[in-house]
Amino acid sequence: MTHPAWPGRAARSSAAARPPLPPTLRVRVANRRDHGWWWRLPALALLWLAIAAPIIAAGAIAVTLRRWARDLPDVPDLARWRAMAPQTSLVLAADGSHLAELPFRDGKVIGHRTLTPLDRIPEQLVQAVLAAEDVRFFAHRGVDYPAIARAALINYQAGRVVEGASTITQQVARNLLPREIGTERSVRRKVREALLARAIERRWTKRDILETYLDFVFLGEGAYGMTAAARAYFDRDVAQLDLPQAALLAGLIQAPGRLDPFHHAAAARARRDEVLARMARAHLIDAATHARAAAAAIALARPRPSYGTRVPWYTEQVRGLVAAALPAELARGGLTIDTAALPALGTQLQRAAVAHADRWRGAQVAALLWDHRTGYVEASVGGRAWDPDRFDRLRQSCRQPGSAWKPMVYGAALAAGAITPGTALRDAPISEYDEVTATHWKPRSGNRFRGVVLAEDAFAASLNAPAIDVFDRVGPGPVIALARRLGISTALADVRPMALGASCVKPIELARAYATIARRGWAVAPHFAIRIRRGDSVLFDATVPEDPWLGPARRLDRLAATAGATPDDRVGATGGRELDERVAFQLADMMHAVVERGTASAAASLGRPAAGKTGTTNDNTDAWFVGFTGRVLGAVWVGFDDPVNKLGGEGDGAHAALPLWMQAIRAAEGTRPIVAVPGPAPDGMERVAIDRETGLVAAPGTGGLALWFAAGTAPTQVSGQPGTSPTDFGRSSREF
Repeated sequence: MTHPAWPGRAARSSAAARPPLPPTLRVRVANRRDHGWWWRLPALALLWLAIAAPIIAAGAIAVTLRRWARDLPDVPDLARWRAMAPQTSLVLAADGSHLAELPFRDGKVIGHRTLTPLDRIPEQLVQAVLAAEDVRFFAHRGVDYPAIARAALINYQAGRVVEGASTITQQVARNLLPREIGTERSVRRKVREALLARAIERRWTKRDILETYLDFVFLGEGAYGMTAAARAYFDRDVAQLDLPQAALLAGLIQAPGRLDPFHHAAAARARRDEVLARMARAHLIDAATHARAAAAAIALARPRPSYGTRVPWYTEQVRGLVAAALPAELARGGLTIDTAALPALGTQLQRAAVAHADRWRGAQVAALLWDHRTGYVEASVGGRAWDPDRFDRLRQSCRQPGSAWKPMVYGAALAAGAITPGTALRDAPISEYDEVTATHWKPRSGNRFRGVVLAEDAFAASLNAPAIDVFDRVGPGPVIALARRLGISTALADVRPMALGASCVKPIELARAYATIARRGWAVAPHFAIRIRRGDSVLFDATVPEDPWLGPARRLDRLAATAGATPDDRVGATGGRELDERVAFQLADMMHAVVERGTASAAASLGRPAAGKTGTTNDNTDAWFVGFTGRVLGAVWVGFDDPVNKLGGEGDGAHAALPLWMQAIRAAEGTRPIVAVPGPAPDGMERVAIDRETGLVAAPGTGGLALWFAAGTAPTQVSGQPGTSPTDFGRSSREF
């Protein structure tokens, strides 16, 4: 019997009783626990994955990197960038002193930047920047791998990005080529940035990279670069920064807006102290220095605005001219704009102008001092104050010139041969009805008429009826044509009142016309900016060899550049000779008579020869005097912006404008040598004494008025001789 507890034995007994199987039908059954293959397949798969996955991943990464690197931009040319970088432009006075700074405009970005060699950056500022942004800058090759690992761990522990690992070189790459690298937050951008940073390090030295970075980085308040930031936050040169200030600027790189000390003082101080602590940990400063710097208060100082504080009218004219002529260059900036401005003279003229205008019920005022020989404008005043409206009455206002317009009328008549300085003109009442305005036009000068008067005497005394007589003789066409040639651009009405300055003009344009007369007919443009350069490249140069501020080398250069040039070309004028030399000389002599014995006789007290013309409009609304010495031209207008307001009694050109002109000329001429006005007569002129009563040649021993005539135009008959008849006077008598 088989024991039930031993089933195996019963099974064996049963098996033993069976007959054996044939050999062909034998089956071998393996024990699953001994020598099985089922577990080896998963193991092999895991092993294959362990080996192949890194290879596949590495290949994928390599392919991706290759794709990202395929369109990687060229390594930026740091030297070219520095040469092309938008920068602040400087406006300098004639003596080289600083007048103003003009910001660059790069698209929507407006700011200041001054490129500064690394040697001028204080060492403690460099160390502060390295501690704040890239303490291992001089150890890595563009990418700081330990910093990347450290930042990754810190950011992982914080659960957000609290620390970056971009090196200074990576920041340079990102900021110089933002479009090419991309601005999105992605692995692709960071990899491209790192690849380009390594390429930059292979081409450029650490010094080149650091110098570029310190000039490029944005620090808020419109400041790009450390030099601009030192001025924006502390109003001092970058070389004068102390350690706390340097640490504050270095800290701003991280977030200029959030850490702006003007608006977020506590955050700015905390960041400054963090930078100082980093400097201490990096052994860039010792513990005592760290403690002193951290204890220092933040003392900020906004820069005093340079623009609009020193000769502002002049500076704005320069800016406007450069913006119109070289808009792209001004936007890019980096210009040094040399001007003819004399700041001391300009400041003196501004103060004198305001003080003088105060005597005339607080009127407005415009004034100009202009070296008509060189074309250099030395000083200008556009109003009582630069702010708030900044409206330049010298350049922008259009006012009736009154009798200051008469040189245009007499000049056109002289050029046309319609008159000579000795022509007898009628001085009698005129009445004309204007159907449009339904008013009678009755021009007069003073309280009496003289009947007949020589042209030069009429001009000197500023008589209106004779001026209309001259206008009628020549006609409006030649008057307007001459005015246009001399630089008047405003609308001119071809009516009789135009003879007395009824059409408005801009003061600077009228001054330009007078300057052409002073220059014997040679047109000249007023030069405010005389040279514009960027580095060693000169974009514009109107300097003349006579410029007293030129050094010997530049004077020789300008002599060579202007050798053989006409007076017009030498000063960069346009239009050539616009008035016959003899006519210009006659006009200057007649204007000299205004000062010598006419409405501006008070100017004789200057003690030097001068010529000019007063001007007054109806009811003393506008008062003018424009005149010149042998070197400088001055122009003065006094009046109110609203012509309803008047200057009051005696508010004419002789009283309300001439005294300021005299002050200005005294200041401008100083102790300079006296130059004759109108100077030597040109060829083809003769001086003849004319009898004032007859208009004929004065008899010997009777005196008479000595006048200049173009050859062949002077009267030949002698007054008082039998058979003589004053032709012009007879005509005038019949017309009366």
